[in-house]
Amino acid sequence: MSPQIKPKPGSSLAGPTNVSVFVKELDRLVALARKGHKPGATFNNPSQEWLISKMNVLQDLPEGEQQGLLSEASQIDKEAAEANAAGRAAGRAWPGVVVRLDTGGYAFFSQLGVVRRPDLTQYFIDGFAKNRDGVVFSSESQTLFAEVFGYINSYMEEKLASGDTIVQSDRQVGDAPGRSFHARQMLFGTRYMQIPMMWRQLTFPAPDEIAKQEPDILEVSLPHWMEDLAMPEDLKKRLRDAGLTQLVFKAPTFGLSLHLGFDYVGEHKMGPLSIAMYKVKEVDGLAIQAALSMARAKTLAGETKNTALITVGPSLHGKSTLTIMLELANSEFAKKLNLKTDADEGVYPMNDDIVLLQPLKDPVKVSKGGKQSTLYYGIDGTENNLYAMPFGLNHAEDPITFESVRGTQQDPNSEETLENVPVDLDSWTPNFLSNPVRNMRVTLSRTRLVARKGANDILEKITNGRETEGVHVPIEDTDQVFWQAVMRQNTVVPPLRRLSAEQYIRILMYGEAVQMGAAIGVIGRPYVEYFSDPFIIGLEDQNANNLYAIVKKIEDGGLHQQYFVFNTGGVGADNNDEAIGAKYKKIPRELTLMLQEALLRDAVKFEWEPLLGSDIAVGIVDESGKEIVDLRSEWLPTNIYSAEDYSQRITELSRRRFYGESSEDKAGILRYTKVLNGLYDLTDIPVPNNERELTWLLSFYWNVDQAYDTVADLDAHKAEGSAPSAAETQTLQDMYGKSGLSLPGAALASLGLKAS
Repeated sequence: MSPQIKPKPGSSLAGPTNVSVFVKELDRLVALARKGHKPGATFNNPSQEWLISKMNVLQDLPEGEQQGLLSEASQIDKEAAEANAAGRAAGRAWPGVVVRLDTGGYAFFSQLGVVRRPDLTQYFIDGFAKNRDGVVFSSESQTLFAEVFGYINSYMEEKLASGDTIVQSDRQVGDAPGRSFHARQMLFGTRYMQIPMMWRQLTFPAPDEIAKQEPDILEVSLPHWMEDLAMPEDLKKRLRDAGLTQLVFKAPTFGLSLHLGFDYVGEHKMGPLSIAMYKVKEVDGLAIQAALSMARAKTLAGETKNTALITVGPSLHGKSTLTIMLELANSEFAKKLNLKTDADEGVYPMNDDIVLLQPLKDPVKVSKGGKQSTLYYGIDGTENNLYAMPFGLNHAEDPITFESVRGTQQDPNSEETLENVPVDLDSWTPNFLSNPVRNMRVTLSRTRLVARKGANDILEKITNGRETEGVHVPIEDTDQVFWQAVMRQNTVVPPLRRLSAEQYIRILMYGEAVQMGAAIGVIGRPYVEYFSDPFIIGLEDQNANNLYAIVKKIEDGGLHQQYFVFNTGGVGADNNDEAIGAKYKKIPRELTLMLQEALLRDAVKFEWEPLLGSDIAVGIVDESGKEIVDLRSEWLPTNIYSAEDYSQRITELSRRRFYGESSEDKAGILRYTKVLNGLYDLTDIPVPNNERELTWLLSFYWNVDQAYDTVADLDAHKAEGSAPSAAETQTLQDMYGKSGLSLPGAALASLGLKAS
């Protein structure tokens, strides 16, 4: 099922009935935003200097105002300390003022929220299957917001006519010719200039001919909409009663992301990106939350290979570490193998968030080393710089990233831009060691990063001079693609596994992560994020199906691919909920980076692990095959737990991954009933323990609209799908027999099973 196919009426995947008067106002809003300001209007794509002139900079304020803000800051610091002591993130890092840094850059502080809010994001379902977990914009909300949109439209019409109030920025998402998007941001008011400033840093300039055209994507933001719009008190009360005083409204078929009541840049940067993700999915592509880089490295056999590294994972789980911090020259790996620095090698970082997998307009045939291949997909980064988490950053431990952010004493980064990073008022320097909101951010300069890594010429070498910089993979010059995932688990998952394509996609579906502060939740608590992406528009199941189709098509074309998953959590914990226990060990960043380089150099020794059903890394070898790093005793859970304990833990983990602990548990991937049957291996799925688990298993293989809890319910809805194959039915029969369950025979027989 593709996102543009409408489910049958009455399906659990169908959206609500859309309200015509609301759709009329939505059409009007989109038309106004597409029209935008008149050419030459002051607020139409104003300069960087203009944005700065509108900022409320602390150092430029009268002494009395400064003291008032400092007094407010003291109270915020006190509240933050109390929140942090209780294990919670603070609501603000500092007052609503801008601080000029010693470099000439600026520090900003969010006032209306410091994390992304998927829980406050609602989707207008217009001819596509809805997300299973996303909040649908109901008919009741549409009726209410038909009035609100009327006020927004009148206000927008007035301000576009006068050419003021609305700050318009036209930019480009991505840099791949013919595969990028013209995006327009319309920010109401000049109070939060970090929004257009940082968004411009994260996107690409739109060429004049594109900027003059209607945009593909619209982001409209009213941070203080309840105050700025001339809405009557009765309407405001109804909005408060409905709990809708903050809202991110997404209408993907209209190309719109509307933000009401937010100033956090992370929410605004994801607005256009989420719409781009939907647009790519519409054409049978896929967008993934991933870091992207190109590596040029010699294997131990002396063969130079150009490798596209695509590393999928949740925010703050290590995918950027593998992109930014991977260094081949003078690395720990190089020291262990006595490798000499080779100027022909290097890692070129491209992206650390959303990567677009888009079908090429025309397949490209290439010949390399006497081998013919056909390329069907582009692999494209979306952002010009990196929206990074700098917590703990210091020059001694990470000079490359530190100087990419701040510059050097001789060459300070005057475009340094910080969000929610505490600032030392004596030196006007950032304090990256204090993180009261748990989600400080910085715009990390990609060009400075590439230069500081000494990688300025890597892309040129990879492409034989055809390209010198960019964020899209030069697919014609790529020898192989490493599909990688980072996840966090604290018990039985080793540091590195090698997978099949099907296993890799299931790893992304499991979405095992630990709350680190980029979204709401208790810090350190495990959670599940399907495909590491809380912004999926349309049916989540299609992400798995599309990715499977993409990697299989790439495989058919002849481009070499491998699949890996890194555990950046730990091993040996008493349980996964808490990273503690006598046997627990945190997997260090240094080991992860060493394993990443070893993969590029074909130096990882893998062995089959039958309970996990995959190859696991057991060591690193030199060119003669001699092991120079042994992972077995210290890092392999098979040797940390007793055989019986390990086996039981694997079974429990597998049961949670497929069935979840209850119907409400998002961990159970059998809930994604429209995923292709061939992506799962029935022999990997534990025998069901109860009727709910059996029915979930049957629901998946019948491909009905949702996982049902009783066989009677499934029998009543089996027309939503189709019967599994004869071989699958026989295996399901065997699993039912092993379960020891005794369920009503009539419903089972209707589903193709015989009663025990």
